[in-house]
Amino acid sequence: MTHSLSGQLDVVIIGGGQSALAVAYFLRRAQLSFVILDAEEEPGGAWRHGWNSLRLFSPSTWSSIPGWMMPPAQEGYPTRNHVVDYLNQYEQRYQFPVERPVRVVSVERIESDLRVRSDDRYW
Repeated sequence: MTHSLSGQLDVVIIGGGQSALAVAYFLRRAQLSFVILDAEEEPGGAWRHGWNSLRLFSPSTWSSIPGWMMPPAQEGYPTRNHVVDYLNQYEQRYQFPVERPVRVVSVERIESDLRVRSDDRYW
């Protein structure tokens, strides 16, 4: 098993969806070290698995995550693809440290720390 990063991280975020990106935004502001481990092949979180007809039930303005407003939808409420594009652009905008695809298999207590493990790596 190999160690993913040299040194310890303050936070390991499991999952790469909207809440992960919001947490990453505030961790960056707090100058804490972190990594996002996402099982998906590409950005967009659970939105990647929604029906093509899926729409938000609120306007873009109310559906943004911290630091950058979701661009307005062309017609009505944002579509699935609009949200996926926004999450992708948000991730790129802030250049968060994301590792993909990584499926976490366990979180273990190691003395006073925690170790997050995938099949062949740990953080």
